[in-house]
Amino acid sequence: MASQKIISPEFFKIFEETKIEPGQFKKFIVAIPEIGLVSILAARKLIKDLKMKRVGYIISDPTSIIIRYENKKPEPVIRLFARDDVLLLLYEAPINSLIMVPLANLIIRLIDEKDIDLPIMLASAPSQTRLSKSDSDISVIGAPVGKEAIAILEEAGVDTVENGTLSGPFAYVLNDRLTKGKSALVLLSETFPTPFSADPASAAKLLEVLSRILNVSIDTSELLERAEELRLEMRKLEKTMRSSLPKEISELYT
Repeated sequence: MASQKIISPEFFKIFEETKIEPGQFKKFIVAIPEIGLVSILAARKLIKDLKMKRVGYIISDPTSIIIRYENKKPEPVIRLFARDDVLLLLYEAPINSLIMVPLANLIIRLIDEKDIDLPIMLASAPSQTRLSKSDSDISVIGAPVGKEAIAILEEAGVDTVENGTLSGPFAYVLNDRLTKGKSALVLLSETFPTPFSADPASAAKLLEVLSRILNVSIDTSELLERAEELRLEMRKLEKTMRSSLPKEISELYT
């Protein structure tokens, strides 16, 4: 029974505060917590600078044991934001091996039901070389599936993965798009190999690339200037993740 519940399409329940019409959004940004919290930092900055509006939230039994408070207001840990033709999923709950496939199916469900052309999933790439690199030398690479994703990376001047393996929910989504003949893209920004150290500089680099793809202006200087403050803000999330992340970095999903 437990396994049936895990793979059920109703594992995650979507609540639309503003109706999301099929075909309304062309791009779908997805941010989940992982090493460096790069995608979370980048997504939060994107939401702030673009003044994205919350259009919905998502609930499941495992993630309902956590609730956030921001400016004294309770907030779901999985939220949907939107502006113009961009929909964004911000997932700020812990991820373990049991929840990876349901999370991937949630992403796929939103892509298919809302008829979204291109999902862009934000990720980190833990690297020993990050320790010796300056913030300006951080690398961002793309893992594309489909002609549209490849063309977008080329236009943005982003290198693609030549040899390597991705695992986890984003890999699941890429495989789904591959079998359906659709496009999808994972952007990976180089970060420190230390599991619980927030890396705002890596998030800034990721945003530089994302802003070119979305053709929007994002001021990344704030991420760098507030690096230490942001690490403190992310500490609670890091502590929450600590008990849920796999012990070996090689087991993580990027």
